[in-house]
Amino acid sequence: MRMRWMRIAAAVGALALVAAACGGGDDNASVESGGGTTPTTASSGGGSSGSDGNEVLTVQRELVSLNCNPGPLDGKLGPDTVRAIRFFQQTDGLTVDGIVGPQTRTALAAAADAGTPFCPNIPAPPPTTTATTSGGGGGGTPPCTDAAIRPAVQASLNSSEQLFKLNEFHCAITWAVASPTVGANAQDSFEITELLRWNGSAWQVVDRGTYCDSGQVPSAIYQQACQTN
Repeated sequence: MRMRWMRIAAAVGALALVAAACGGGDDNASVESGGGTTPTTASSGGGSSGSDGNEVLTVQRELVSLNCNPGPLDGKLGPDTVRAIRFFQQTDGLTVDGIVGPQTRTALAAAADAGTPFCPNIPAPPPTTTATTSGGGGGGTPPCTDAAIRPAVQASLNSSEQLFKLNEFHCAITWAVASPTVGANAQDSFEITELLRWNGSAWQVVDRGTYCDSGQVPSAIYQQACQTN
């Protein structure tokens, strides 16, 4: 009986060592593939190897097809690849976190198949070390507020028009769409759709036809910005 318990204890100890070796804590990243998440363990060079590397390589090839520049096609989730992932996320109006989760994985695969949107069409996102504030406007993130968007809409109106109500507006990183109520007077006012782009210091209303036709408007606001009157 004593020998039996000693063998069980040895087996439990071996399992504990395997678990400790497999657990990566904060040193692990992940890439979503199909219906599950494939863990990608960082190596000393900031990359990954084995079957996990094949998933990263697929992501890298898709990023290359969109001119997002992930660096060498080496199957390693290094800083260049993470930067390219963030670049694509910003281009497509996704949350910019450098993580290929379910939403980013689906959007990236679809974009690679369609050949759009191209990363170079918009400015690259700020470094990951840049701080942002919850209300927007900090660390290079454009402020998505009434106070920031209203002046741009007002500046785009004709001299005979007035802005009566800004109504709803939505932002997707460096893009925004607003539906203000305007007109010569309150009785004859009407609602329009305005597409805005951040120029680095302020929002600016831009021509919807030009940017919608070129595929540069992020999917998050495309329907409202490009498929309404």
